[in-house]
Amino acid sequence: MGCIEYRLCEISQRYAHVIKDTLVLSITDEILKVVFLLSDHTTLRISERWVDRALVRYSYYWLNSENRLNVGWDNAPHHRRLENFPHHKHVGTQLHRMASYETSLEDVMRIIEETIQFL
Repeated sequence: MGCIEYRLCEISQRYAHVIKDTLVLSITDEILKVVFLLSDHTTLRISERWVDRALVRYSYYWLNSENRLNVGWDNAPHHRRLENFPHHKHVGTQLHRMASYETSLEDVMRIIEETIQFL
């Protein structure tokens, strides 16, 4: 099993109480693209690019049950004026951008877990 496959297995097991189903879109030596259906009927769309076991690009888009944006985290190198560039998040809409300190899937899942727990 390669590193990316191992990562998917690890995440799926660690968050099995929140993840109800997984749709694998793409797995290569460097790329992981999946969609998680979560226990509250929201989805998390994940895209990661790894080089030499280092995460170099990511986007995590959490959509509500109507497929509208809750929060989207990414490190695309735009929005240079935001603190913590290139890490940022879109809250509610693509136009509402904020600096982000959640820079990994584990950080994002922690937020999602806390939110789902209180629903």
